Formats: sequence, structure tokens, C-alpha cells
Amino acid sequence: MRIPTLHRYLATLALLLGTAAMAEEPAARPKAAAPAAKPATPSKATPAKGKLKPVDINHATKEELGFMLGVDVGLASRIVANRPYRTKADLVVKKVLSMEQFQALRKRVIAG
Repeated sequence: MRIPTLHRYLATLALLLGTAAMAEEPAARPKAAAPAAKPATPSKATPAKGKLKPVDINHATKEELGFMLGVDVGLASRIVANRPYRTKADLVVKKVLSMEQFQALRKRVIAG
């Protein structure tokens, strides 16, 4: 028994539409919500701006200077070694920091 051409065409079309619908089904499903991202912790190199208090360069330890200002241990040691500072500009006057370094740190330090 032969199936007429129209019936064969419709059967093929139904088969193709059925497989296309099945292939699209996973994409149509809503994706599960991603888990909430953990808040980023400030790295030692770049602390969060505006959230930290200014650091007193006359009283802070090397570790505090390193973390709060995001400077390496060598630079923090030089800051501690050249104390006391009358003003924060003394960091440049005493040649502890270059002018570029001072400009980057000047809003985050005080000389108390």
C-alpha cells in the first residue's frame, strides 16, 4: 500500500516540526537564578575608595600602611623610617614618595 504524496509530505513536515520543537525546548525553559555573588573584598593593591578612613602616617604600622594605602612593604617601611611628619607633604619633601605617588595617596593620608 502506497501513501499518497500529500500524506507523505505532511508526515515529513510533522516529523520535522516535532523534532524542531524538541530541540528548542531546553532553550525555552527559564534558567535557574544564579547564586548571589559574594561581595568583592578589597585587595591589598587597591582598597575600596571612600570606605576607608585616612591613615595617620605618623602612627600607623607598616602593615596598616601597606593594606590601607595599597603600597608594598618596602614603601611602607620607608614611610615609617622617616617619621615624624609635620604635614603629609613632608612625604615628598623628605623624598619618601615621588610627586606622582603622593598625588595618588594624598587624599588617603593625614599627618596627625
